[in-house]
Amino acid sequence: MKNIDYIREEIREFSKANEFLSYREVDELQNVLYEDETILNITTGGIDRYKGLFLLTDDRALFIYHNEINQPKVLEVPYEKLEYIHMKQGNYYVSMELFFAGTKIEISDLPPDDADSFKQDLTFQVDFYDKMMKNGIPQKKKFRLLRLLLFIGIAVLTGYLVGPQFHVVEVYDEVLTDALPIEEAEESYQLEFTEMEINKDEYETTVRGIIKNLSDKEYRYISVDIQFYDKKGSIVDSQIQSIYDLKPGKSWNLDSYTISEYADTFEVVGVYAEMAE
Repeated sequence: MKNIDYIREEIREFSKANEFLSYREVDELQNVLYEDETILNITTGGIDRYKGLFLLTDDRALFIYHNEINQPKVLEVPYEKLEYIHMKQGNYYVSMELFFAGTKIEISDLPPDDADSFKQDLTFQVDFYDKMMKNGIPQKKKFRLLRLLLFIGIAVLTGYLVGPQFHVVEVYDEVLTDALPIEEAEESYQLEFTEMEINKDEYETTVRGIIKNLSDKEYRYISVDIQFYDKKGSIVDSQIQSIYDLKPGKSWNLDSYTISEYADTFEVVGVYAEMAE
């Protein structure tokens, strides 16, 4: 077990140490961090409606928080499992999507002044582990018997028991409020979806199509939620595309893409339109 006083000293090296140390999640780190594991970067963030601490160590990315009944929750992505990172800029905060094993974790509400350094550090670690694996350098084994039992205990507590590691199976997605399924949207909004096709190249998978306004109404904006699936039918990404001021009889050339190498098929799962006043 890593000493909590040593952990606090590590955190004091960061510019926002007082803020980070005010989080009760700090006390849980002594049960989560390996004895020889080093904190490389730390910030605050959120998952769903829960606020917590987001850490990068020399082995993995960790997000730790407390749920509605004050249970500590730990989400982990080892660097060797991480496939790619995607940043999304909001009005005041930044979101970071971590993709691994056909799954996505989205860490929201990252302070903008921390987001760039986190992305740089995370990219460096992923590249480093990727080179080690390609060169056949064995990964050091972290789990001793006591450590293994400790992690299993935490995993049972958090509900994420997958051997000694924590993995998330949910995809955290943006939500289109009051969106309609595509069939209902075509009827209610009098929109026509044609030439919807998916194309894959070396770098990305693209969905393109044409959406035509067959009504006599002008829409102030239209938003479309597209989900991408792998060959097993698991969601690997989702994108919301929008257009503004689509007049009667006019068409919108929809263009959406994902950088997931696992994307194989797609589905338009939601459509929302608002008429111009």
